[in-house]
Amino acid sequence: MTKESARIGIILPNDLLAHLDKSIIDTRHSSRSDAIRGAIRRYIQHHEWMNDVKGERVGIFEIIYNPVKKGLPAIIEKIIFESNEILLSSMRVHITSDYYMRILVLRGEGEHLVKLAEQLTAQKGVMHVKINTVNFCE
Repeated sequence: MTKESARIGIILPNDLLAHLDKSIIDTRHSSRSDAIRGAIRRYIQHHEWMNDVKGERVGIFEIIYNPVKKGLPAIIEKIIFESNEILLSSMRVHITSDYYMRILVLRGEGEHLVKLAEQLTAQKGVMHVKINTVNFCE
């Protein structure tokens, strides 16, 4: 049985393409297409995992972003402020002159934490968002 395939085109910044090509060599993927298919599978698995985050949770967020991106720091602060009632702790670290890391610890409904992560991920200039949650039992 053969699987049908579709051809798509994507536009990548040169530096991202260079990182992709280096990772292909490092991980011994057979091609760019093979590496991108694997990345898409992991993205889908992550999305499915995020849909299963339910109930009271404690979550740790890692956010890496470009503080020079016009308006981005204010948008991130606004998103965090709107979740202030569930925010337990926050720390900002200057990684380089081009990137900050924000670490948040929150406690709340899993669905709310996921929506918050999705809101942050959707912002232009945000390079990375990772959320880790654990069930919270008193």
